[in-house]
Amino acid sequence: MNCVRNDEEIARVENWAVEGVDEGTRYPGMSYEQGVVDTLAWLRGDSEDAPCVCE
Repeated sequence: MNCVRNDEEIARVENWAVEGVDEGTRYPGMSYEQGVVDTLAWLRGDSEDAPCVCE
């Protein structure tokens, strides 16, 4: 499997997630498992929606 996301994109999402851990979740209704599934779909290129809205 080829990763279709570059290191910069992955680091941006990782930093966003760490902020959520440190400062509180932005999605209290979402399960951990749903977040993992959404992230893996994005990494594979199955979804264009990054698991965050950040730039």
